[in-house]
Amino acid sequence: MGEDRRRVARRAVRGVAVLLAALVALGVGALAGCGSPAENDPFVGYWVGGGQQGQMTLVQIGKDADGKYAVLANPDQPAGEAVREGDSLVVDTHAVVMRFTPAPDDTLTLEFSGDMFAQPASATLNRTDETQYADAAVGYGIAQIERGLAMWKAGGGKEYPPAKEVTPSGLLGQMIRWPNNLFTGEPMQPGQGKGDYVYKQVAGGTKYSLIGKLSDGSTVGK
Repeated sequence: MGEDRRRVARRAVRGVAVLLAALVALGVGALAGCGSPAENDPFVGYWVGGGQQGQMTLVQIGKDADGKYAVLANPDQPAGEAVREGDSLVVDTHAVVMRFTPAPDDTLTLEFSGDMFAQPASATLNRTDETQYADAAVGYGIAQIERGLAMWKAGGGKEYPPAKEVTPSGLLGQMIRWPNNLFTGEPMQPGQGKGDYVYKQVAGGTKYSLIGKLSDGSTVGK
């Protein structure tokens, strides 16, 4: 019964995400760079912080001319309808409730609760700028691809996949939600540009090398 409830909740989350994606595509509640200036609204901006099990949490909060908020997370997926509740901004999908509350030193406290959580969890988000956020998204994207590679091996693969399969259109790209390059607005691709990545089989395919390219020329990954 509990699993059925979670499946229904997940379908509801996907429905809200599709609606928000359409609104964002139409320019309603665009990204954090639009709407009220950050200095006039404690929520609007780009935010990066820690998360559960050491995972990074990335959030963009925008506000349109009508005062409606749009929240994109990890790093550019619509999170759901956002409304003000007192001093907080809340995204409530029932399965997951995200509550953003301003904190000292220009930070946000993000609390997670809802049907998917046995007990609330929280993270502290630090304000950053658009370039730093896009760089953080590169690291997040590399971690997504690494999780896909781990799934590949766990599924019985004797070797890690060849480079041609580690692309948005390759087999690995069909297994996972492929990350986007926020510098280009397109899916992350093999290459040497900002937000691109380089993947290689190592030791006859028993290991791999995967690095992402940051805006200053440095890299993230292994």
